[in-house]
Amino acid sequence: MPENGDKNKKPFKVTISDEDYLGDIDFNTNTRGPEIPDVKIQKPKFEVHIDDDDDLLTFEPDDFSPEYKGEIYFSGAKPIRNQSVPQPVAEPKKKKKKGGYGALSIFLIVMILMTSGLSVFGISCINDVLAFNRGEDSVNVTVPLDADTDQIIDILADAGLVKQPFFCKMYCKLVSTLLSKKKPVYLSGVYNVEKNLGLEGYLSKFRETQVGKDTVMVSIPEGWTIYQIIDRLDKFGVCSKSKMLSSIKGTTFEYDFVESIADDNTRTFKLEGYLYPNTYEFYVDGDANSVLRKFLDEWKKQWTDDYQKRADELGYTKDEIMIIASIIQREAADTEQMADISSVIHNRLRHAASWPTINCDSTETYITKYIKPNVSTSLATYYATNYNTYDTLGLPPGPICNPGDAAIKAALYPNNTGYYFFRHDNKGNIYLARTQSEHDANANKVLHANNQN
Repeated sequence: MPENGDKNKKPFKVTISDEDYLGDIDFNTNTRGPEIPDVKIQKPKFEVHIDDDDDLLTFEPDDFSPEYKGEIYFSGAKPIRNQSVPQPVAEPKKKKKKGGYGALSIFLIVMILMTSGLSVFGISCINDVLAFNRGEDSVNVTVPLDADTDQIIDILADAGLVKQPFFCKMYCKLVSTLLSKKKPVYLSGVYNVEKNLGLEGYLSKFRETQVGKDTVMVSIPEGWTIYQIIDRLDKFGVCSKSKMLSSIKGTTFEYDFVESIADDNTRTFKLEGYLYPNTYEFYVDGDANSVLRKFLDEWKKQWTDDYQKRADELGYTKDEIMIIASIIQREAADTEQMADISSVIHNRLRHAASWPTINCDSTETYITKYIKPNVSTSLATYYATNYNTYDTLGLPPGPICNPGDAAIKAALYPNNTGYYFFRHDNKGNIYLARTQSEHDANANKVLHANNQN
């Protein structure tokens, strides 16, 4: 029996080599039994494969029930059975999923997204040109002087009228190349543009040459105001009142005589006085800027070098002559009276120390009859103060109508008189006076003439 019983038993180690014998068998059990000589053991008919991890085989005494079949049995240690050492079972490798389906899915998704994106882009480009499904509301667009097509397309993009400006520019260049079109000339101005026109419709509105199917002849009488003129143009279908007003107020026209007019907030319209009265042929549903340019071109044609020379001799600017002409136009009952009325105005202006105001009723009537119905009460009051020639010194801030050639000539060539006053009866007869007492006496004559009717 071993000392200290089973408590002092230690596990033994078996080392097996590739030699013809199993090698040294060390039993390190700490027992007092006889020494065990080296024993040469025949090589078994089986092979033991030991992995490279050099793990030791450790046996415990009670692992197997004792059997004796010619094996060597040592002090309670259990025999090494003639059996193969179980091979470690390698975990089966997880099969990698083939990436074919995943890559195909990603490819299809990318293609769908690209196709969808291209479709949206294509639809947007087509919509810029043809303006599908856009409302009939309009947007004001300002075209600067000497703008080219690319600049205008950028302006349209800023106004939200085109979504793909780069495509629109390329489209215009392609069309111009294929059709061998000349470089278009655009007119500056404020345009009221409907959203459903499309790119070509927008650009055609800005072009110098307007094209339309139907035209209409419209006569503009001498002495009409801007509000009277735009009302008639609206009535005849030439252009709406709102579009005309937008262009009149917002367009910077490239005419020297317009640019020479000082910006003055006391003035009703910068262009009042320059819409030359005449009979014109307009396109139906035309462009406001083109319509206004017809008036301004006609005025420019009528204002000759001789007129400018005469204005310089008198010491007046174009605008001052037009203000005088507009008052003459509204005050005179006929063209024969114009030169005499002009003399009264010129006499007062030349002798401003004695006659600081020109005292013409027509300037006040211009505000109360034609301006007040179209503006706010406060603005009408403001204008009335500045256009009241009984209170303000000299000429009013601007013309009070659009005079014809006869009134312009009268403003340039007044009769040489000593008159400072004039009156009219109901029949349009004129009563001229040199002094206030004569003017008061004429008042009685006018009263008597009116009572005869």
